[in-house]
Amino acid sequence: MPGMRVISIEDHFWTADIARAIGALRNPDATSGTPLEADLADLGERRLAAMDEAGIDLQVISHTTPGVQHLDPQTAIPLACEANDALARAVAEHPDRFAGFATLPTSAPDAGADELERAVGELGFKGAMVNGHTGGRFLDDPRFGVLLARAERLGVPLYLHPAEPVPGVRDAYYTGFNPAVSWFLSAAAFGWHAETGLHVLRMVLAGVFDRHPQLRLVVGHMGEMLPFMLARVDDNLPPKVTGLDRMPSEYILDNVHITTSGLFTLPPLLCALMVFGAERVLFSVDWPYAPNTDGRRLLDTAPLSPDDLERIAHGNAERLLGLSA
Repeated sequence: MPGMRVISIEDHFWTADIARAIGALRNPDATSGTPLEADLADLGERRLAAMDEAGIDLQVISHTTPGVQHLDPQTAIPLACEANDALARAVAEHPDRFAGFATLPTSAPDAGADELERAVGELGFKGAMVNGHTGGRFLDDPRFGVLLARAERLGVPLYLHPAEPVPGVRDAYYTGFNPAVSWFLSAAAFGWHAETGLHVLRMVLAGVFDRHPQLRLVVGHMGEMLPFMLARVDDNLPPKVTGLDRMPSEYILDNVHITTSGLFTLPPLLCALMVFGAERVLFSVDWPYAPNTDGRRLLDTAPLSPDDLERIAHGNAERLLGLSA
């Protein structure tokens, strides 16, 4: 639709210090690198040019997975603060083009909650990105209650992003192929998404949304398999089995939003819309891992009503994140 505002809420960057700390830089001195590394490091003209090429008006930027979540607290806390400060400076330079999700030191949940409050209250961030498990522990673990309660009180969502599986799961489920096949099977091809959907289900079954009824969660990749499986989950996990007051789907459809990140074909979009409704689906790209132009092509070709297109392209994000219309 000509002139339609487009907001993407899952797009990534990294800081060289975090990349070094987690061993992700191919060139540890960060003076050069792959095109992907250059895209991740850029919070200026390179990123804006890629957005302009596809007609993306605003990115909500977050540190790429796994961030600092698997680092010890003494290392993770200052690195998270520095990353959030760097992103805040970029948002201040381009307030009409960028917004931010905080990266959190989840290995220290109290400090993570405090950093979320600082990022929202002082830096103006719109929520936080949580990259899957922290040392094999999911957000249903009671130790993360302080973080969930803080997000609920602040009224900002947590975007639950995939991370690599724990070694035991990886070794049992995904090995036996050449290293590239094993890695992609465990990650972007399948494993990430199955685990993130399971993470959401764990939160439901542990009663997280009964304890935190106003907590808002976002998951990407057309719902991380949940739209396709939700009726099956209800069939097998009704209240007489779970002891909860409601069906799993009721919690998920009340507390979870989903985005289009990284999946740009029609069948998963239609499934997502049929299960979640157009009010809970938000446009996202997953840049620089996916091209902005591919994401935008889905918007331009999907058989959506004008009202639903506006909701998905920008209206839902404006409402969920408190972005200016």
